[in-house]
Amino acid sequence: MAKQKPKKLHLAAFIYSGQQTQIWRHRDQHAHDSLDVDYYIEYAQLAEASKFDTLFLADGASFPSGPLAKHLWSVSTFEPATLFSAIAARTNHIGLIYTASVSDNEPTHVARQLASLDHISHGRAGWNVVTTPGPGSENLRIPSEETKDSSAKYFRARSFLQATKALWDSFEDDALIRNKETGIYVVLEKIHPPNLESSLYKITQPLKVERPIQGYPVIAQAGTSPEGISFGGSSADVIYCANYSIEDGQKTYRALKSAAVAAGRNPDHLVILTGVAVIWGETQEAAEAKLAEATALWPIDIAIQNLGIDVGEADLDGPFPEDWKALFSQGRSAAIASFALKNKLTVRQLAERASVGLGHRPLVGTTKSIADDLQAWLEAEATDGFAVIQPLLLQGLQDFSTHVVPELVRRGLFRSDYEGATLRENLGISRPPNQYVKPQ
Repeated sequence: MAKQKPKKLHLAAFIYSGQQTQIWRHRDQHAHDSLDVDYYIEYAQLAEASKFDTLFLADGASFPSGPLAKHLWSVSTFEPATLFSAIAARTNHIGLIYTASVSDNEPTHVARQLASLDHISHGRAGWNVVTTPGPGSENLRIPSEETKDSSAKYFRARSFLQATKALWDSFEDDALIRNKETGIYVVLEKIHPPNLESSLYKITQPLKVERPIQGYPVIAQAGTSPEGISFGGSSADVIYCANYSIEDGQKTYRALKSAAVAAGRNPDHLVILTGVAVIWGETQEAAEAKLAEATALWPIDIAIQNLGIDVGEADLDGPFPEDWKALFSQGRSAAIASFALKNKLTVRQLAERASVGLGHRPLVGTTKSIADDLQAWLEAEATDGFAVIQPLLLQGLQDFSTHVVPELVRRGLFRSDYEGATLRENLGISRPPNQYVKPQ
């Protein structure tokens, strides 16, 4: 019997689009980096040199609301498809996954953007499908009550994804023959208008770009509520989630893999990435000092807002309340609240610890302790890999790439080079067939 190869980590580099971070105030940061394309390219090239599977860009189209907006980078950020097209031209291997909401767009536009990016990047595009409403929701006449109803949001997500896949399949893979002698550029019999009409979308025209190199761009999803697990297990290639303990990670892992099996899928073709905010130091004390320096930049009201949890009238220095309410992601909020309650943290202590990682688990330590932690999660089947958030941005990625990645490679936990040409190949995910072509 052949010996099974040891499992290797998948790593995504979480590339900031501004978000709620206050690190722009750090003395070593350029406050204008949120619109400095060369900064993003340098970040991407460093992640690629370290053989990360992909970049992961969180994005929302809404202008930040409320008086705290005056503190935030996210008042002015790049549109992600445009930014990733620039990065694609300056990189060769790393994946390019960005967020676009089904409540803020329409299928033809998103399908064409992603198909174009997949061709520009030679097969490295990915889409993080989210349901969060933005300013386009009103333009699309989405009822406000739908944007608050989880079942309705995921019904839209399924319908939207069905439409985009039909559009990506408009061209059979060999539809374009480009025959100069006959003058025939395309075999029209191999073009398939979706002719899709549902309660939400009517699409009759084929997409005006040939099928993506990957068949479909890699589909990512970030919801771990019951509806999110069902949707992700049946439809996603990558799941981006938040967990603070191996035990919670194992529960999420089992639920998602089971949902994939229930949908008739190979569970190995669903890659689970857990968010982790890494701060490295030569010693534990040095790492903790870096964390304290970053945390000190955060006004406490912004740190609390960034948790995405309504704590009501709870005393900041009193116990974390058990009657908290999620403001955004149910799954992420539950993970954060569970961590606070298990460790008997106050609201202030939780906010200060979790704020620098945008609500994700902070991992503060040395080369050995960080590598030990990542290895433990992988071997316990609590995750397939990590979306590595860098509270210290480019400097943090340099620390991780210089010190932690070589140790992971030495342990046989991470690649020393890319295995494939496309993001799907590097993730170990198969290329989907065209729904209009009968299997041979």
